[in-house]
Amino acid sequence: MLTPNPVLHLPQSDLPQAASAFGRAQEADAFQPSSVPLNFARNAEIFAEGEMAGYVYKIVSGVVRVSKLLPDGRRQISAFHLTGDMFGFEVDDVHHVSAEAVGPVKVIAYKWQSLLSATSSSSFVHELLNCTMIGLRQTQDHLLLLGRKNALERLAAFLVDMVSRTGSNGTLHLAMPRHDIADYLGLTLETVSRMFAELKDASIIKLESARQVSVLDMSKLEAMAA
Repeated sequence: MLTPNPVLHLPQSDLPQAASAFGRAQEADAFQPSSVPLNFARNAEIFAEGEMAGYVYKIVSGVVRVSKLLPDGRRQISAFHLTGDMFGFEVDDVHHVSAEAVGPVKVIAYKWQSLLSATSSSSFVHELLNCTMIGLRQTQDHLLLLGRKNALERLAAFLVDMVSRTGSNGTLHLAMPRHDIADYLGLTLETVSRMFAELKDASIIKLESARQVSVLDMSKLEAMAA
C-alpha cells in the first residue's frame, strides 16, 4: 500500500480518493497504467526498506537517493535517480532499499498491478523496459566503480556520469551534499573533499561553490574515470 510521508502534499485523508482515482484511470484507459502525482519535501522518505512494494515511481523533477543500511550502521547509497528516471522496482513484494528525496521532488506513482495489466502495445511498456535496462546498466557501472576504481577515479566517474545524465554543458549543479556523494562512492567525507580539491588543483574542474562544479577538461576527467 502506498503510505505517504507526513511531509507529502497528499494528506492521509486523501488516500481513499487516491485509490479510487487509480481505479477510474484504469477503467478509462486499459492501455495506460493508473497513476497519481506526489510531492516530497527535502529528505522526505518515499519508501523504507522492509515496506510493501506496491508502486513504482517516475521522477518529474528533483533527485532521489536510494540507499541501504549496512549491519554496522553505515549507509550505502546505491543510486541517484534524476528527472525522467523510474525507481521502486523489486523482484518480490517488499522493498529491499529505502528511497528519499534529496531536495524537493515531484513523482508520479504507478500501481504495480496496473503496469502488469497494461498491454504489450502500450508505449508505456516500452518506456518501462527502457528504464529498467538503463537502471541495470547503471547498477553494473556502480559495482565496477566500487570494486575496481580508486578514490580519485570514483569521483571522476561520478562527475562524468552526472554530466552525461543531466545533459550539462560542463557546469553541474549537484543537488546532493558531499556526504551523500561519499556514501554513494563508498568513501569518507574527508576523502571526497580531498579528491575535489585534487581535481581543482589539476585544473580539471573549477569549484564555483560546494554544489556547483564546472568541468574545465572533460577529456582528462573521462580518461581518469575510464
